[in-house]
Amino acid sequence: MIDKTGKWQAMTAITIAVVVLAVIFFTSWLAFNFDNGLGHGPLPTGVSAGNAHIASLLIALAGLISGGVTLVGLKQSKIIIPKFAWIVYVLVCVPLLIILLMPLRRYGFDTFAGLPEFLLVMPSRMIMACCLGSLLLGGFDMRRLPGLGIGEDKSASPDGQPVRGVPGRFTPSAWRALSQMQVQAKKFEHAYMGTEHLLLAIAYEERSQATRALVNLGVEITGLISQIEGVIGRRGSLYTGSTGMTRRVQRVIEQASKMTTAEEKLVSTGQLLLAILGSSEDVASQLLEKQNITESRLSTELGHLGPETD
Repeated sequence: MIDKTGKWQAMTAITIAVVVLAVIFFTSWLAFNFDNGLGHGPLPTGVSAGNAHIASLLIALAGLISGGVTLVGLKQSKIIIPKFAWIVYVLVCVPLLIILLMPLRRYGFDTFAGLPEFLLVMPSRMIMACCLGSLLLGGFDMRRLPGLGIGEDKSASPDGQPVRGVPGRFTPSAWRALSQMQVQAKKFEHAYMGTEHLLLAIAYEERSQATRALVNLGVEITGLISQIEGVIGRRGSLYTGSTGMTRRVQRVIEQASKMTTAEEKLVSTGQLLLAILGSSEDVASQLLEKQNITESRLSTELGHLGPETD
């Protein structure tokens, strides 16, 4: 298992940035040389139309690869090195923006800081602009445009109202945790919501019944969050634009709903946590067990804390 220390993540970020820039610059160099070789008028002697067409297809393929490397490299860095992904964005975006803002070489300006000519001509700029655009706009979600009403969940509220597709009613803290579960999945660009996302969302609810119980049982919440995020990062998958609950999460929520009583009609974060512990095959339950948290200990502590009101 790789120890994802700060130094390791920073070096990985720099390596990803160097690889992405190298691919973009190599593609720009190819485009520059093919453009010079073929010229802008009639084809040079000895170059057939078929060969020129093949050359243009190769450049298009190289551009496709460079755009793909840019998008995958930078997007997946959020999973591999979540705390240092910003380094990759800065090291890739800033040089490309600087080059795009420089005067064109063909207009008679001297190259800036002795940069190679192939970086300052139009074909290279087009490739860099496409890569930069795919990076900056690739994660834009049209569902968030105001007025469209796409992707809005109008079926739930934090005041004990039912959540569509989820059985039971929830305390405000439990509702926030369920909402944050999807936020955490999107944060790591996962196409699913697992029990690990739910546990992470509960841990971030600092004033919730579940978090207070964990603290009283000797759990260091910051350390628990780091452990969960480390596991989530290793279990990464490409984000497809939507997140769905796994069957295990659905079973956890169903089980928590069955724990309600006549006195406690709303599902609490403590009951969600108990249900997670009851699913022993899940990674979230295993993380809690490593902290010496058992169902009996947690149930006793929740009894001492009393019902969750927030």
